[in-house]
Amino acid sequence: MKSKNSIIAVSVATLALVLGSVSPANADWKSDLVTKGTLTNCIDPEYPPMEYYSNGTSGKIIGFDADASAALAKELKLKIKQLATSFDGLIPALNAGRCDIVWTALYLSNKRLAVADGVPYLETGAGVVVAKGNPKKITDLSFSLCGKRMAAQGASSNEGILIAQNKVCLDTGKKGIAISSYPKVSETVGALLNGKVDGLIETDVGCGDIVSKNSKKLEVAKGYFLGDVQFAAYMNKGAALTPVVQKAVEKLISNGTLAKIAKRYNLDPEKLTSVGAPI
Repeated sequence: MKSKNSIIAVSVATLALVLGSVSPANADWKSDLVTKGTLTNCIDPEYPPMEYYSNGTSGKIIGFDADASAALAKELKLKIKQLATSFDGLIPALNAGRCDIVWTALYLSNKRLAVADGVPYLETGAGVVVAKGNPKKITDLSFSLCGKRMAAQGASSNEGILIAQNKVCLDTGKKGIAISSYPKVSETVGALLNGKVDGLIETDVGCGDIVSKNSKKLEVAKGYFLGDVQFAAYMNKGAALTPVVQKAVEKLISNGTLAKIAKRYNLDPEKLTSVGAPI
């Protein structure tokens, strides 16, 4: 996994790639908005806690990305419009001019940067959910796992993390990790709630959703490790809006606005970032 220092080290070179180029002729970014006075965000509300419907399948779109894009619009003195869009249609909708931005938990990737500009906002990677109070004192993905009972979804990259760390534990003379693998993430949650394991490993975003549904019994273990990829907001390639969004995201991170939203959805504010390396 990349450390924050390694990410910052590549940030200058990456930023030029991410932002693309903006010509002086496009300096009046507000005139390019799909709807005057409104920031239209293409969003796929199928990924709690990042974006989802308040009533499950209908109602207001809520979640970290929905609230963060609304905060962005407020910072830019615009209204926000959340345009529900299927996952595979997000970037095509942006390129077709149906929205100004795509802020919906998309990885910062070279493939997307070939057709759009991206501004990173959140590191993501693996996290661990534990019983309330973290009685087993799991504080990282290394030696604090030795001798613990851990659950993971079978055949996942997270299971692979446990298998690799178990070998490290044994090779250094420590107790191994008792790994319980389940077909479904919901079954790992059940194992933790029933006391069969000391913790479960899942994506940090998934951890936030699990805890939000079991807040009296579970919590996300603190301390942790940096993510190995970043989520990014996307704008059209070379759009005058791109540097405006970059500056606004930096401000929303520095003034604590995005941190408050992250805490609202049980996400780690320490993983907020405005720099990144595409995958």
